[in-house]
Amino acid sequence: MRHQSLVITLASLSLVPGSSVTAQTSEVPLDAARPKITTVSAMRVRRVPQVAADEVTRLKLGTVVSAIARSAGQDTIGGKTDYWYRVRLSNGGDGWLYGGLLLDYDPRLRQKLQRQIIEARLKAENTDFKDREELYNFTSGAVAEAKDSNARAEFELLKLLALANWATAVPDGQRDKSPYREWLKAHHTEVIQNEFGGGYDLRTELFWNLEAKYHMLPIADRIAWEATQNEEPSDCESDEVCAFFVLGERQVRYLSLHPNGAHAAEAVQSLTEMLTDDVINTASSRGAEERTALMKSLASLRLALAKTSAPGKAELLGKLERVKPATH
Repeated sequence: MRHQSLVITLASLSLVPGSSVTAQTSEVPLDAARPKITTVSAMRVRRVPQVAADEVTRLKLGTVVSAIARSAGQDTIGGKTDYWYRVRLSNGGDGWLYGGLLLDYDPRLRQKLQRQIIEARLKAENTDFKDREELYNFTSGAVAEAKDSNARAEFELLKLLALANWATAVPDGQRDKSPYREWLKAHHTEVIQNEFGGGYDLRTELFWNLEAKYHMLPIADRIAWEATQNEEPSDCESDEVCAFFVLGERQVRYLSLHPNGAHAAEAVQSLTEMLTDDVINTASSRGAEERTALMKSLASLRLALAKTSAPGKAELLGKLERVKPATH
């Protein structure tokens, strides 16, 4: 019974099972109110500082509250040890929040905190459709607040990643039911159904469009790399030529845009692995259907390699030399 109760308790807090929980019943007033910001979606506000206490309300991701007291002792939940905090709510009431799901808030550091929260939630496992909706909305708000171009570019990238994360949470066979039907209507131009893996994937071209918009900024390198890593439906399976068209051309495009970027070496290594004997033979075959398209991609690759100094360049050039020139 104790283990079952613990699992239920932790699930209610969106935390990792397997931690100890100690009930708190007394409080210590704080010398001054301390601003805090929530780091999870639908965060439960409790009537007293206990995980099984009645729920007062729920707060959205990124809600700023004012802590006026803390619990006398700390609890360890989900691998985190912290106090509970009694906070003032916007309706004038109050309630208790677990400190392990809060961050100290400073309006001067708002963008840094927004970035920290968004990136942590993108990495979170076992989040559902509603969780990801809150993350997307929070990120959209950060975009709207951003004043300078560098911050706006970064948050626009995070917004795309949040949408990609949200898209995969659409259950198979549920797209005609609410709320998925409304979601698809709102985002149908941005996503594509994944008939092979389930759910939806973000259209890769959205990343390339964002890279073009901010190409002169440092963040453009990361945006282009995210484009190469974005998953889209593919039935290539063991077809190496198909894989080169789907994945290899992304790496070529990255190298063309950022020949000495932070991920240039990774791109060169990936292309070296994808330029298999099958791809080389197809590119060298007279009359092969894919030959013209492959030769065009390989020509773009040669141009990109001419501008890069990434490790592995010589090995990849050596493979390219094995491709036979077109004959008439």
